[in-house]
Amino acid sequence: MKKRDLLSLLTVTLGFAAAGAIIAAITVTLVFAAVGTHSTLTQAHGGVSRPTQTPVAAAAAPAESEASARVNVKAIAARLEFLGDKPVLTGHPLLLEFWATWCPPCRASIPHLNKVDEQFHHRGLQIVGITGEDKAVVERFRARTPMNYAVALDTGHAVANEFQVQGIPQAWLLDKEGQVVWTGHPMELDEQTIARVLLIHPAT
Repeated sequence: MKKRDLLSLLTVTLGFAAAGAIIAAITVTLVFAAVGTHSTLTQAHGGVSRPTQTPVAAAAAPAESEASARVNVKAIAARLEFLGDKPVLTGHPLLLEFWATWCPPCRASIPHLNKVDEQFHHRGLQIVGITGEDKAVVERFRARTPMNYAVALDTGHAVANEFQVQGIPQAWLLDKEGQVVWTGHPMELDEQTIARVLLIHPAT
């Protein structure tokens, strides 16, 4: 075989080998990507089950992206320590807000939540402000800052961790079945959005 023919054969052989390696690499990458996506799609977090890639704590997520999220309200309520009378949460539209006394935006949201409570409590809406702070700190704060809705302590941030809270204030609006209707900054919650859960829970 001539030297030129030998070089041509070697070039073709190496070309096929390189192409095979590239195809194998692409196949492995696609397999790992599929496994990773499946793992994300099937995640569950305690009282909150969510078969989507977006975490429940995504700020101001539109209601459409929250349609499949459902909260086990009974399990969540059992983990909270309420200051004062414990409200009945199951079977009611529910607004959960994660906050802290040291957080200026949280403090600024309190008058708005008081107004929402005054306007919709008689129609069944329950509001719960949830904080992981010490009981004495929260009670001193409430003594000088009126909070007309329920306030609960989240010891060890167990409930906040289940909701994957990454920033406060952050609120979740649930219908009476525990279905997430809306999530975002409490100051952005409007009457029309609240009315959507009250339509299926008329005043008694």
